[in-house]
Amino acid sequence: MTMKTHSFERNPRRGSALLAALIVIVILTFAAAGVLSYSLTTYRNSVRQAILDQAKEIADSEMEYLYYSWKSALLSGTAVANIQSNLTSAGICAAAITDFLPTAPALPPAPFSSNIAGEGWQVSRLVVYNPISGTSDGSAQGLLQGTLETGKLYNFSAYTVAYLVHPILGPIQFHSGRHFVFSSTSLFQFAVFYQGNIEIAAGGNMTIQGPVSTNASAYLGSQPGYQLTIADTIYYFQDYNGASDPLSGETDRLEGVGALNDPIYNPNPLAAPPSNQAAQREDQVVKLASQTSFIGGVDVANDIATYPLAYTDPQGLVDPNEVYRAVIAPPPLDSLGNLIPEDQVVAAARMYNRAGLLITVNQPVTGNLTVSFGYASTTDPTAVTAYNTLFAPYLAAVIPTSVANTRTLATDKREEVNGTQNIELTTLDVGQLNTALNAILPANPTFQAAYNGLVYIYDNSNNTALGLPNNLNAILIQNANTTPNYPDVNGNPLGFSIASNNGIFVQGDYNTTQITVSSTLINNPSAIMGDAVTAVSMEWSPTESSQPIANRIAQQSSNFPVAANGINPAVPGTAGGMTINAAILTGNTPSTSTTNSGGVQNLVRMEEDWWSPSLTLTLNGSLGQLFVSDYFKGDYVGNTFQATINDRVYIQPATRNMDYDTGFKTRSPNSTPTTTSFTRGDFFFW
Repeated sequence: MTMKTHSFERNPRRGSALLAALIVIVILTFAAAGVLSYSLTTYRNSVRQAILDQAKEIADSEMEYLYYSWKSALLSGTAVANIQSNLTSAGICAAAITDFLPTAPALPPAPFSSNIAGEGWQVSRLVVYNPISGTSDGSAQGLLQGTLETGKLYNFSAYTVAYLVHPILGPIQFHSGRHFVFSSTSLFQFAVFYQGNIEIAAGGNMTIQGPVSTNASAYLGSQPGYQLTIADTIYYFQDYNGASDPLSGETDRLEGVGALNDPIYNPNPLAAPPSNQAAQREDQVVKLASQTSFIGGVDVANDIATYPLAYTDPQGLVDPNEVYRAVIAPPPLDSLGNLIPEDQVVAAARMYNRAGLLITVNQPVTGNLTVSFGYASTTDPTAVTAYNTLFAPYLAAVIPTSVANTRTLATDKREEVNGTQNIELTTLDVGQLNTALNAILPANPTFQAAYNGLVYIYDNSNNTALGLPNNLNAILIQNANTTPNYPDVNGNPLGFSIASNNGIFVQGDYNTTQITVSSTLINNPSAIMGDAVTAVSMEWSPTESSQPIANRIAQQSSNFPVAANGINPAVPGTAGGMTINAAILTGNTPSTSTTNSGGVQNLVRMEEDWWSPSLTLTLNGSLGQLFVSDYFKGDYVGNTFQATINDRVYIQPATRNMDYDTGFKTRSPNSTPTTTSFTRGDFFFW
């Protein structure tokens, strides 16, 4: 039998299929690896982007915190040049962030703040002041955006970094940069400014040269036979002469419908006024889109809700007026003499807390009048004793009242009409103060460093405890033709300012001796701030203050007349009078349905007959009403005969001039009130 055998033969098709399968497997493997790699890369990028987004949010939130801290520090009075060191000491800034700046190696920051440490984030913040050539303090002069107001603009660069070392992705960081701008503008940027309604019913010829502003309504005009001339822009917020449209006519004036002449709008009072008064009025009268911030950075409603004990009036009532009035008031104290907590921004604005020379007057129930000298930052009793030792040889000359060991009794006729019998005067001789400062400052570097040109003088005697419930305290400023003139560290004038919680009486010409700056004669930058400000002539005296108007005839100052610019004597034959070269910040008694404020023309009060000798009162500087008077609050009664006192309070000057000292646009009195604004500027990359 024969067996059938099969020979083994290779199938080329099977080999090709296997090879193809292997190739497919390899391709799929690489494809899968590619997909996996792509997925991993996409995932890593997605995770990295999510972390970067988080880093951006963190850096931006740090920028907001830095802005808040920067703003709070400036509002609290920190000097612009000290912002970085101030915020660094407070743990808000760190110089380590400079490691990230382009000029330094990119190294991780030394963390100083880690609000999200649990996630491993480190954050750093830095704000840098950028000095720009300008005034002595490094500020640049410029216009506030959207206004005609000149202010000092301070530019800062703000930097933040959010930094994370990821276990897989490594270091991740995000930089945020933004410019901050701080604008500090003198409150004395207007010829006249009012927090409340501004009213003028001029009973004599009156010219206002310089801008005028009110946060409420403006009612302006002159009585028959006289002329009110407006030479500059008027800004108003609510109504102008009774209507929101300044061109719609003179209606609903507080002084009575149709009772007043229209103002004359004339940008050049030395020339004939423009014939088209309607067009000129439209050009000079501007309605504000929002109120001007006369106390920038302060939320008044929040302050009285948060600090009711700090902002109460003399009757113990919580009053928004006390926030505005804080600028001249001492810090609030409780019955034990302890400070009452308040808004630190308001505290920083108090002239009491800023003063380079603090003079406190007190008449005890028993014993002699006491006068104490110091300065605002003095808390060390040894330093207070040293100050009083320095001034002791000059006390009798600087405060002449102290010689009699008591204050001087006088009469304020306006307050007498309203039921207050007398006022208690403390006299400050500015000429003698100048002499004392000339002797004390050069010999005492500590005092020289503390003196800033601002003098706060305050009679805090409790008249009720003395059995004088109807008496008011006031400061009489005498011999002030020449005011103290001392430079700052850069050689620029500090100026001279007086502030008081009391009423202030200014006797005779004030600050009419000019100073020289860069070979140019200018008025010494000066301010007077008080509960009420009264101008009395050289003839006025406490003894004669109670006499009938026939015995209270104003007398022109010995060196008057002075030209509006203060440089040359006026033309011979010009009516004499009295000149005050200063910014004046004070209170008033506002108009009601039954009373009249007296208007701008009577914001600076008078006590004599100025009409009979045909005298002129010139206020050259700035005039502002920021609050309602707390103490000298007698209603304005005009210059007519008052049966209750069988007398007249005063008779108005033949002419009143209100000239704006344009020097305040660039050089305001040192340490005096400012209105501020804060701006988040553009972003930048670094």
